[in-house]
Amino acid sequence: MSTHRSSKVTSVARLAAALSLAFAAVAVAQAPFTATSAAPAQQEAAAPAPMSLTGPADVQPLEECKVVARVNSEVILACELDWQMRLMFEQRFGPERAHQMMTSPQFAPARDEVMKGMIVSRIEMALLYADFRSKAPQADLASIKKQIDIPFEETEVPRLIETLQVEDRAALEAKLLELGTSLNERREDFHRTMIARSWLQQAVKIDREVTHEQLIEFYREHESDYDQPERVRWEELMVRFDKHPSKSEAYAALALLGNEAYAAAQAASAGEPAFAAIAPTKSDGFTADDGGAYDWTTQGSLASEQIDRALFDAPVGEMSPILEGPMGFHIVRVIERREAGPTPFRDVQAKIREDLFNLRRDQAINEKMSEMKRNARLWTVFTGDMSYEQLAEITQTQRK
Repeated sequence: MSTHRSSKVTSVARLAAALSLAFAAVAVAQAPFTATSAAPAQQEAAAPAPMSLTGPADVQPLEECKVVARVNSEVILACELDWQMRLMFEQRFGPERAHQMMTSPQFAPARDEVMKGMIVSRIEMALLYADFRSKAPQADLASIKKQIDIPFEETEVPRLIETLQVEDRAALEAKLLELGTSLNERREDFHRTMIARSWLQQAVKIDREVTHEQLIEFYREHESDYDQPERVRWEELMVRFDKHPSKSEAYAALALLGNEAYAAAQAASAGEPAFAAIAPTKSDGFTADDGGAYDWTTQGSLASEQIDRALFDAPVGEMSPILEGPMGFHIVRVIERREAGPTPFRDVQAKIREDLFNLRRDQAINEKMSEMKRNARLWTVFTGDMSYEQLAEITQTQRK
């Protein structure tokens, strides 16, 4: 695992722990988390201001920072989405074309379609954040945000630098301003997103107990998901072209090495490598230091079709003839072969446990979000008042 990846995991774990403590404190004296469980007084305090709802016939051209959607007490502004649209156009069409697409009336319909998709993708986050604010009015937001600032600096800032293809933080800040946003705005958006995700984790209850019988049943129902293609473990000796004056001399060098390898292969037991003592000092292959050995490889995964074909045609334990590849000559030998078919239950038991938990989690999250959407007040500048059924239809259309 890379240092960057390790720091990301550490930061997320630290954040999850901090938010769990913060939300646990908030949860004291609160009713169970459901879409309608807030106490009447709490509901009254959290009630959003009346929404001025207009239908599609009243839609006006979008202006910067105009309200484009309302999700319960939360609003979504055009300027919160504009910078992402601008960036998307830039990365796909270049800066000049992107500027034209963002400003010309000719491209207004295209901008609207992109905006609609962005609005729908943000509705869930807005729902969760509004629920958090209504059910946790006494939450210490300053403390929570301070904890979230750690992963923002350690993971989100580097991600933005990479995404926007800039060199450093100063260049990132300048690029964000050029796009119509700022690093502080990205920080605030990150706060809201992480709070919403953590609030959902607190809300969703998942049965973590998995019995052996449930594992077996899941394996039988999804056995084809755990099928494995034919695969081989193999070893290689290689002589590179660029280490010899001519191809013929490289070929001769490998032929000489092949005689030594043949004797080793004859002496090797079934399923045992034969090139381990030869490859580290005499082979130019990528895994020479590891005895020329390669782990399980499936057919079609190698760049050289000739080597790929030899591995899946040759009997186990037999050496191939000398094969020519893009960079040199090769001799390969199959150490072990596994035929295509279902993976034994014992080999995938841990994976099944993980898959079953993930399935339960996804189902619980979908049920919770569906419940919240059914009870939500939704409006967009494109649709006017929007029902749960309309939102589901739009979401399904976008996924297609």
